[in-house]
Amino acid sequence: MSYQPQFSITPSLLNIVEEIAALRERIDGTTVSLAWIPNLQKDTRIRNGHASTAIEGNPLTLAQVRALEEGRELTISDKRSEREILNYFAGLRFIENNAQLEKIRHDDLFQLHLLLADTVIYHPLKKSISHRGRSNS
Repeated sequence: MSYQPQFSITPSLLNIVEEIAALRERIDGTTVSLAWIPNLQKDTRIRNGHASTAIEGNPLTLAQVRALEEGRELTISDKRSEREILNYFAGLRFIENNAQLEKIRHDDLFQLHLLLADTVIYHPLKKSISHRGRSNS
């Protein structure tokens, strides 16, 4: 037995469907200026880095995180917080560079973990991964 939907096509319903089709055509036909996308991505990366590490207790301000992303030195004494931010950005680059992978291997997760925790936390896995031919930096 075939499915019989419980509605009837009315002029009002047809108008809504036509409006949706017109809006979709407008959206599909819109070109996005690529010039502002890299700046938007950079700003998003900075804000995400700040928020994600602030949740974990990192005291750096958004301006300080922005400075680190832009490669500027900070005049702070808390090198651990600075390292945590830099590791976060390194982890994002790792993910972006490996986004084409069809499968994520166990070693890929270990490598990402090493990037995120490098000099921030103790690494009992560092030796076990390095002997497999992986880079530790």
